[in-house]
Amino acid sequence: MDRTLLTILNLLPKNLISRFIGFFANLPMSKTLIPWFAKRYNINLEEAEKDISEYPCLNQFFTRHLKAGVRPIHQVDNPLSVVSPVDGKIAQMGEIINGTLIQAKGLDYQLNHLIGSTMEAEAFQDGYYMTIYLAPTDYHRMHHYASGFIKKMRVIPGQLFPVNVLAVNNVRNLFPINERITTYIENKIGQKSAIVKVGATVVGKIKLAYHKAESNKGLAMAKTFETPIEVTKGDELGYFAMGSTVIMLFEKDSFKVQASLKAGDAVQMGQDLGHFIDPNTQKSNSPAK
Repeated sequence: MDRTLLTILNLLPKNLISRFIGFFANLPMSKTLIPWFAKRYNINLEEAEKDISEYPCLNQFFTRHLKAGVRPIHQVDNPLSVVSPVDGKIAQMGEIINGTLIQAKGLDYQLNHLIGSTMEAEAFQDGYYMTIYLAPTDYHRMHHYASGFIKKMRVIPGQLFPVNVLAVNNVRNLFPINERITTYIENKIGQKSAIVKVGATVVGKIKLAYHKAESNKGLAMAKTFETPIEVTKGDELGYFAMGSTVIMLFEKDSFKVQASLKAGDAVQMGQDLGHFIDPNTQKSNSPAK
């Protein structure tokens, strides 16, 4: 069955289908699907900013804002703390060894292929990564995981395979062949990190809060900001117009993960993921117990 489904996925015009579904999800008639969608995916409507009847279309509901305060930001004033940028499930996490990241058991991929630039990948050689998968039930806005400055960004067109368990366990180099937008951030003590937003089937768009670039247009772009964009932990980074995956990247010896976290754990936006390690003190500035 898995082989048959993968064959069908390979043959389907995934990008075109995703554009069509994205177009439909913005039509007023799609509003009729909102109650079904909310029930099907057991969405917590108590967290939504508006009543379900107030959303004019399915996409507006899918990319809904949450009520103020329902996602508190861990140690919001600590410049070294790192929080989850999204609601989702940790799919994989660990050290980047010889430029290799793990996709699933028996499958890995190369950092430079994910980044789309050997030069930019150098910053994260032997560093740390964390992959978080967003299911349809999750809140689909992304927020900044740390305070700092956006130095550059890169948009890489590609395929739109699904990023669910079936695809992750069977499609080689899934993340490097799918569409993605990478945001590069430098914290206030100069440590580099990045967040790779990966497109997927039915993801009509990946949109950014800090730039007009978006996915699923077939346009590649790389931009370095002459004036870096200052961001604060918890600020909105963008959103997925349907579910997908983010991959966080950190430089070697710059990040210490929260000890209790493991692959398979569910996380919420604003939750503690770990801490940058201050090179001046060689301490992670971990929170007080």
